[in-house]
Amino acid sequence: MNGNSAITLPTKITIVRLVMIPMLIVSYCLQPLYEYLFIITSALFIIASLTDFVDGHIARKYNMVSDLGKLLDPIADKVLVATGLFILIDGNYIPEVPYIELICSVIIIAREFMIGVIRQVAALKSVALAADKLGKIKTASTMFALTFLLCSAHSGVVFEVFKYAGFALLIIATAVTVISGINYIVKNKTLLFGAKNDDAKENNEENE
Repeated sequence: MNGNSAITLPTKITIVRLVMIPMLIVSYCLQPLYEYLFIITSALFIIASLTDFVDGHIARKYNMVSDLGKLLDPIADKVLVATGLFILIDGNYIPEVPYIELICSVIIIAREFMIGVIRQVAALKSVALAADKLGKIKTASTMFALTFLLCSAHSGVVFEVFKYAGFALLIIATAVTVISGINYIVKNKTLLFGAKNDDAKENNEENE
């Protein structure tokens, strides 16, 4: 299906994910009013995360990739992850390790900005950059970490298990984020720095 066709099913699922993000925020903000509302918050995040895998699978399997979908999908992913991370920071879900949510969030979000810049540079040079395996592992581990931590917003042994599992996954996600970011730069160093060197060479030749 070409990019000029009507809104495809995967794109509709992506739009649903975008719509669920403000619902997630409202649910979290209302949690102080009812202690078990965290279940709704967690459920919204889990469902929104699942739509990320579903829309991509459908788009690839049934050749329903569209220009609108390619634009909206990464935006929805990044906003959903950022929302989950901001909730962690505000809710202080891991009080045993001060500022860990803030540190991990800054690293993860900074990596997303960096990759966005690289993709923009590639687009200006008419080069399409596909997501690599490390990036997919980073996304999956971040989603699982946020899911476990959002589910831990209550007292009890089971919720403690959720918290420490989420904490471990968040550390893993942050480590993979750093590794994948470095790997992305190394893999695309020619794209990022080659043109600049070529331009400088051309300018030197002209000056001669």
